[in-house]
Amino acid sequence: MTVEVRLFAILRKYLPAGSERTRTRIDLPAGTSIAEVLGRLGIPGELATLVLVNGRHEADRSRRLEGDCVLSVFPPIAGG
Repeated sequence: MTVEVRLFAILRKYLPAGSERTRTRIDLPAGTSIAEVLGRLGIPGELATLVLVNGRHEADRSRRLEGDCVLSVFPPIAGG
């Protein structure tokens, strides 16, 4: 299955070489979880604070992904 992964802010450094500015497409075995994708990209869990699957918040990192979905990952956001 193919999943589009979008990484934002400081997480962009984890995109594989040859990726577009904030995104890449990754071929994965069927049933791969969000946590497995993050691990494959080398993203530490504490840096992936907001995760969206097809634009919807997903707190369960063990959720299995389906092909042609979009996984968006944001780092911690500070502000005041």
